[in-house]
Amino acid sequence: MAGGPALDTRPAETPKGAAPPWQVLVEAAREELIGLGVLAALIAVAFAPQLAWMWSRWMASEYYGHGVLIPPIVGYLIYRRRALLAELPKSSDRRGLVLVVAGIVLHFLGIWADVHFVSCLALIPVLLGLVQWLWGPRIALAVLFPICYLGFMVPIDRLLIDAFSSPLQLLAAKMAGTFTQLIGIPVTREGVNLRIPEYAFEVAIACSGIKSLTTMTALAALYAYLTEGRLWQKAALLASSLPIALVANAVRVTTILLVARSLGEKAATGFLHGFSGVVVFMVGLLALYGMGWLLKCHKLRDDI
Repeated sequence: MAGGPALDTRPAETPKGAAPPWQVLVEAAREELIGLGVLAALIAVAFAPQLAWMWSRWMASEYYGHGVLIPPIVGYLIYRRRALLAELPKSSDRRGLVLVVAGIVLHFLGIWADVHFVSCLALIPVLLGLVQWLWGPRIALAVLFPICYLGFMVPIDRLLIDAFSSPLQLLAAKMAGTFTQLIGIPVTREGVNLRIPEYAFEVAIACSGIKSLTTMTALAALYAYLTEGRLWQKAALLASSLPIALVANAVRVTTILLVARSLGEKAATGFLHGFSGVVVFMVGLLALYGMGWLLKCHKLRDDI
């Protein structure tokens, strides 16, 4: 065949004095990383007292020991979406500044009122607003849950204890008393005090179920996010964590009474007292997983 002019398949040469394309990309990525680093440093300085307070509460509080795990989980969730984040269009959106300003106002209100957890929660709208301002609403939507999930790291145990400890103690005592009677063990209840022939037990604040509630709801929210399902299914799964945690806590109190009856008071107040909490919590996790199956909200998402 008579051929036309041969096609030149050689790569286009870079004009003299111009940087290669790969070098332009590297420089752009480096500048963005530097900007992110400076921004992260500014946020760390602005919220330094609150971050230090949260760390001290994580180390000291029996209700929020899981808080130290939340930031690494959030980082991993965002990392898992790195391919999607790279593909989404990026554009500055000044509406994000509304969230930033709202977060700053909330931050200073918390400082003024000397309420640490309010200032800590202000970090969430600040971060989300900065993401929308710098990269646009589609990027902000993609990281909406991970950033909001940071709320589970903020210790509000004192607020929960003041507001809910007494009714939860009473509820745990009533449920445990009922369970114990159903097993066939005679039990009497006076307020939060349970008495069987061999042992008397007071449902203290530590046994009210607040610890189970804070941990179980954080796990349920993560579970609902990671699995496929409609919004109502995910909401139902999250809501189910509340009764699951309360029933699990009542089962723990019942178990302590059974141990006291079978092995004596020393066994009930010793190692088995703490170990029973671990076992019952694992049972609660299995119940949460079972609820996911019932709601058909158990298959892991492909995009995470």
